[in-house]
Amino acid sequence: MSREATGTPSFVSNPAEFDRLDSRVVFGRALSTIAENDQQVMAVVSDYGRRLALDALRSKLPGSVVQCGIAEQNQVEVASALANEGFHVFAPSYAPFITARVLDQVRVNLGMMESPVVLVGLGAGYHAGILGPSHMALEDLACMRSIPGLTVVTPATNTGLACALAELARNPRPAYVRITQAPAGDPELPAGGFEIGRCRVLADDAPNGMADVAIAACGSIASRALAAAGLLRTRGLACRVVSVGTVKPLDQRVVDLLASARLAVTVEEHSVVGGLGGLLAEELLDRGGAPGLLRLGAPDCYPEADEQPRLLERAGLTPQGLAASILTRLG
Repeated sequence: MSREATGTPSFVSNPAEFDRLDSRVVFGRALSTIAENDQQVMAVVSDYGRRLALDALRSKLPGSVVQCGIAEQNQVEVASALANEGFHVFAPSYAPFITARVLDQVRVNLGMMESPVVLVGLGAGYHAGILGPSHMALEDLACMRSIPGLTVVTPATNTGLACALAELARNPRPAYVRITQAPAGDPELPAGGFEIGRCRVLADDAPNGMADVAIAACGSIASRALAAAGLLRTRGLACRVVSVGTVKPLDQRVVDLLASARLAVTVEEHSVVGGLGGLLAEELLDRGGAPGLLRLGAPDCYPEADEQPRLLERAGLTPQGLAASILTRLG
């Protein structure tokens, strides 16, 4: 499996401050900075593009932003045509629209034709939940990881997002970058680098042995998983927390780290069906001798519209809720 180093971009001078920015602003800043050394960068946007801080990119590279209007299927087709001509193309939109709404276009253009387009799913999970279930991206990982040859990246922080975008501009390929925005006030993750195809261990009370609980999390909810581990530690449990920044190709070290625990747990702001939990269930069963697995995520239903923090709370995806579910499973 390829493991590609993605050094922190020079414009991220203060990662802690940078990680608190709105991810939409980060996307625009990242592309503008990448464009300083890459004249082939382009953003193909749907109507949502006007919210992505792309003015700096437009000024540096006139004609580098193509607006397709409210037509995500056309957006993917245009992006694919430009990518096939050698441009380094990023296609951002609301996560449910750039995955589920355009699944046939993704399957044909990025899957079968291998057009090196980077799809960017903004507001994934419950972030746009106040607009109702049509704007909640709770199935996107399941959709995208089923496309052969598609790299699926789930950064936990804005710094990780900037690193991923820079690497995908240097080495274009069919890819999906899933952006989840942590609610204000969530615990901050420790500073650290990001590599496509490689996990990151955030905490490990049993680095050379069997942990009581091993938690794998993807996206910004990794900060809540780490906080939940802190609560479990007060109950005398040895915990391991792994941030899975790339769902496909999966770092097999994640499977090793979960297999050497009494209980393996997955945490995601995504449906419990088909996402990280489903992926690791497959991997652990393939390996044999797997521990018990507890999949924590969005319930298999369409919730009513609400703000992201309350939707997460209702799904049990707070540090306290996660810890309680794990303790119940352990008995």
